[in-house]
Amino acid sequence: MAEEKKFEWNIAFRLDHWVRVIAIAVLVFTGFYIYWPFIGGGPDSFLMAWMRFFHFVASYALVLGLMVRVYLAFNSAFDRDWKDFGIFRNLRDLPDIVGYYLFIKGTHKNYRKYNPLQAFAYLFIVLLIVFTTFTGSALYKGKAFGILDAQNSFMWVNTLLGGESFTRIWHFLSMWVFIIFIGVHVYMSILQTAVNKDKTFTSIFTGYKLKKKTS
Repeated sequence: MAEEKKFEWNIAFRLDHWVRVIAIAVLVFTGFYIYWPFIGGGPDSFLMAWMRFFHFVASYALVLGLMVRVYLAFNSAFDRDWKDFGIFRNLRDLPDIVGYYLFIKGTHKNYRKYNPLQAFAYLFIVLLIVFTTFTGSALYKGKAFGILDAQNSFMWVNTLLGGESFTRIWHFLSMWVFIIFIGVHVYMSILQTAVNKDKTFTSIFTGYKLKKKTS
């Protein structure tokens, strides 16, 4: 079947994607350092102060990137893709894609942008970003987003999770979920590119994918 080049991601979607990628990378690195200062210094060192600063800047960038992505989903003139995340429709089609990934089926339906597993995975990451933001804010001894007294405004998070020590554990574990998700996400993108020859992996750089012609 013949293929055609399709402009899948415009500059707004791609920039927003890479802002979130860089933000998560900075959060992981600085988060590891805050948890375990593996380079000289300690909890009160000059380097630790900078690590905390970049950690908070990256967290603001991640939240802002998520807000922009939600806005694009509903208001982008290029592609309002919010319907692709419809829960009931994706639940209905879930057996189709699960069967394909479990090698029970040789093919699957032709999905517009995301298959049901992708849609649910991305919705889960949205919830994870919100959860990580709340737990991080509850641990922050200062002004959250420049306006809220984080320690008091997010005290309910510590109470809900059983105390600050448990909040810290959940916040740290959420980082590992991000790491696992990114690993799987990159692997699946490369695999789909190799199997389908559709340039999925490079599309987030160039904006273009290869699609099979329907006629």
